[in-house]
Amino acid sequence: MATLIDNIHRRAHRVHSRFYPHHGHRHAAKDSYMTLTIRNLPLGTTENDVFEHIRRQRPDSDPIVNPLTKETNQRTLCAVVTIRQETEEKCKALRDRLNLTRIYPKHPAGDVRDSAVMVSDEFLGVTTIAEHDDPQFDMYFVHGLGGHAFKSWSTDKGAPHMWPRDFLPDDVKARPLNPMKWEGRKLAGRFATVGYRASAMFASAATATIDKISQNFLNHLRADRTEGSKRPMYFACHSLGGLVVCQALIHALSEESHRLERFQDCQSTFFNGEECLVKGIFFFGTPFEGSRLARYASRIVRFLHGNDTLIDSLSIQSEDLNTIVARFDQMRNNPRTRIPIVIAYEMQPMFGMRFVTDPDSAMSSFDCQTIGIEGDHRTMIKMEHNQDRSYRDVAEFIIRMIQRTLSGSSSIPPSPAAEFEREIFRELPFRQSIARDESPPPYQGQNSGRPSTESSASNGTSATRPSPHSQPVGLGISNSNPEENNSPGRSRSNIVPVRLNDIMMPLNRVTGGREDNREFALLSKFDVVFLLDDTGSMIEATEAAPSSNGNCETKERSKWDEMIESLRYIVDIVTHYDRDGVDVHFFCNEDKDEFGIQDGQRVLDLLTNEVSPDEIGGGTFIAERLWTILTAYIDRFENYRRRMGERAPPPEKPKMLNLIVITDGAADDKDAVEEVIVDAARRLDELRALPNQVGIQFLQIGKDEAASRWLKKLDDDLNEKHRIRDMVDTRPWDRVDEIDKSLQERLTDILLGGIDRARDME
Repeated sequence: MATLIDNIHRRAHRVHSRFYPHHGHRHAAKDSYMTLTIRNLPLGTTENDVFEHIRRQRPDSDPIVNPLTKETNQRTLCAVVTIRQETEEKCKALRDRLNLTRIYPKHPAGDVRDSAVMVSDEFLGVTTIAEHDDPQFDMYFVHGLGGHAFKSWSTDKGAPHMWPRDFLPDDVKARPLNPMKWEGRKLAGRFATVGYRASAMFASAATATIDKISQNFLNHLRADRTEGSKRPMYFACHSLGGLVVCQALIHALSEESHRLERFQDCQSTFFNGEECLVKGIFFFGTPFEGSRLARYASRIVRFLHGNDTLIDSLSIQSEDLNTIVARFDQMRNNPRTRIPIVIAYEMQPMFGMRFVTDPDSAMSSFDCQTIGIEGDHRTMIKMEHNQDRSYRDVAEFIIRMIQRTLSGSSSIPPSPAAEFEREIFRELPFRQSIARDESPPPYQGQNSGRPSTESSASNGTSATRPSPHSQPVGLGISNSNPEENNSPGRSRSNIVPVRLNDIMMPLNRVTGGREDNREFALLSKFDVVFLLDDTGSMIEATEAAPSSNGNCETKERSKWDEMIESLRYIVDIVTHYDRDGVDVHFFCNEDKDEFGIQDGQRVLDLLTNEVSPDEIGGGTFIAERLWTILTAYIDRFENYRRRMGERAPPPEKPKMLNLIVITDGAADDKDAVEEVIVDAARRLDELRALPNQVGIQFLQIGKDEAASRWLKKLDDDLNEKHRIRDMVDTRPWDRVDEIDKSLQERLTDILLGGIDRARDME
């Protein structure tokens, strides 16, 4: 989009120059540069052979010849050459003069009689720009609307520097394949551009659609991949190029497309057995939710008799765009094709006025990492040198993605500062106690703070309550006020949440910082809403719990106590990532509902002080409260979608909804609950909402088998039975310190199960 607008400006400038040739003359550049591809070079040709051949055609051309690469499936070589002339017209004349000439290498490796070279500056199809020995992966760079496979990624001033060719390969080669073994085998890859015709000014509407471009894109990739090649693939895409790649991968990877004859051979190109060979995608300014400038650009293109169909497909509320995003997200939710992605968004408006792709549109709602880049939509991918801050950030993201997926390890090499902290941590005297006490002890019930009279009499000492976890676990730090711990009348208001620092890796307990957990960070894109069961069934005992005095005696713990225990582990995480606060609703006590709670302690105080077991009563009716929450949200989302296309500024975009229902599952209105969920799913489908726009997580308290079967039915059967989206996940609450998974993995499943389909399928 930015390139299209820039091209319109250039055409207007050329028209202006015809009538006012002296205007702006003093600002004219001294030299013009043009980068060419020279294909069909015979084997044995060297860079010096190409250099001398060009100099013979034009001695003042001053060519820059990059290392030659072998053309895929051909016994020829390809050269990428930059020439310099006084004017652009002279560059074009030299290009035409070089075309179909013959280069005779000094040391030929084959017959050169029919080796007329083909010279072009269009970079159509796949062009290898850099290649290491024995490459382990292929990385493709895809330009956007009206862009160019080489120029879009290179600088504009002077001799062009193209960071995917000039900087990134060197940085990749300097890093190890296994991020944990710096002295081991180094990374090695092949870097290529993919060029396609996507000019809205000249292309016809019949051929320049996202679907048609993506099919041609697939043809380019299939022709480029050697027969039987199983090298992993990575993509870096700018603007429209990201949508082209998404649509191409939908055709190539989705099971529905494999039934079509024209896509059947994609199986061998993109899969190695059951392994998907697409290992990562880096999106630069891709308008997943459309661009506000598309409406204005479409009018200009229509006036110039160009292809406005392609521009309209990038507008807000475009059906084509919504379909691509929804199907791509659905494909990524399949464990077989769960492709890691990173989204980069522009941080400066185009021409200082408007964003071509708003940050919200670029980041969309995908489960991924995001990064802001200094620059507008066009300059965000033009890195001038290898010490540019934006380039360093982008290169690090790309390299770590490659390391993580190629090495088969999810660990990322720590920064030097983190490694230094880790070395300090190894020397700390309490390191072993931290390792032994990985998770905090659970809450033991509403009377856990009261000493046992019998045990006190038997041993002559007073029983003390374990210190709350306001301090890191395992450091041996006790409560500063021991008398408060021994207070027999201590209320449950002193129950504190398990802090996020206690859940993350032990290193953070030393530094006091918080690990930026990529999976928990997905919660920042959602409004988290709790719907809590405060009905009479929650008074019932769930299981015997150990006595707080440490003896072997046991006492009953109610479902209400177990729900408080579950919230102790959850509330600090969600309030940390949902910065505008979480909402808490109750089945019965609607007057106790609170909104925008930003402190996990407040959630626990609400349950321990203001909604007590004594106030609980009535049957377990979920449908009405569920309907109220879902309807209010979907109405707000529908209003936003309806007003997006209007001239007036649309209302604030609602975040996606993560509804967590904590209940024993013994509902008295099961059929009504199913109807509410089905109705909400159908409304979201009609609005073409993203697959994870709304997620519902049922967290079961207790071990009622009949309730478990009903909740499992909500999770597994509703989407198939009613042909609706799968927006429900159900999980039982178990003691997190008594299961095989780590504490962090367990809580991740609970908090993301309703909004991450891949976790729902586990």
